Amino acid sequence: MKYAIIGDIHANLEALQAVLARAEELGVERFMCIGDIVGYNANPRECLDIVRQLDMEICVKGNHDEQASTESDLLGFNPQAAKAIQWTRRQLDDDQRDWLAALPYKERVGVKLTLVHATLDMPHMWGYIFDKFSAEVCLEYQFSPVCMFGHTHVPLAFDKFGGSVTGGKYDQIRVEPNHKYLINVGSVGQPRDGDPRAAFVTYSTDDRLITLHRVEYDVATSQAKIVAAGLPERLAERLEFGR
Repeated sequence: MKYAIIGDIHANLEALQAVLARAEELGVERFMCIGDIVGYNANPRECLDIVRQLDMEICVKGNHDEQASTESDLLGFNPQAAKAIQWTRRQLDDDQRDWLAALPYKERVGVKLTLVHATLDMPHMWGYIFDKFSAEVCLEYQFSPVCMFGHTHVPLAFDKFGGSVTGGKYDQIRVEPNHKYLINVGSVGQPRDGDPRAAFVTYSTDDRLITLHRVEYDVATSQAKIVAAGLPERLAERLEFGR
């Protein structure tokens, strides 16, 4: 089976369409999503509809998904993100909000794979994994060989073997016995690692290969939509630089 794991789409329709086109070229059979389908960008309804129509193995909840599905105070959100969530709430219908609200915080896929948006120890608290020290805490709660996550929008991979944890940037990983892998799949709709191309991961279970892919998309159109919607211009500007 060849899976595509996508996430941090953040309502970027152009990036999502480009990623799905590449996934088709790669022969992807099924999809999984680590959450944050909405927020920041200008096509939340369209991106939600597309994700719901995919042959999705599992989709977990991101913090923007959670906030967009409620009317709770936007504690912990910076002003730009908060304004985007408030705008997004007005775009979604009841069915879309209910679907987002029902998503799990984390989920096992068989015995070999787990998905979570943030951390496994307290997935509803939206902690960040930036380095091997924060990864080590999460790995203590990981009971499958591989866990895919997101939230930071920076593709990194951590490998626990024996008592040590190593990690950093990656292009491709072969899953080896007796290892635990904690892998950030990057962001489809708002990359933050200095590379503006959309990011996603494929996982081929037959040859045990996890591969990071980067895809060009129509950034200018995404930017123009953000400005036209009255969302903060900074959200448009950052797409050009992948920050």
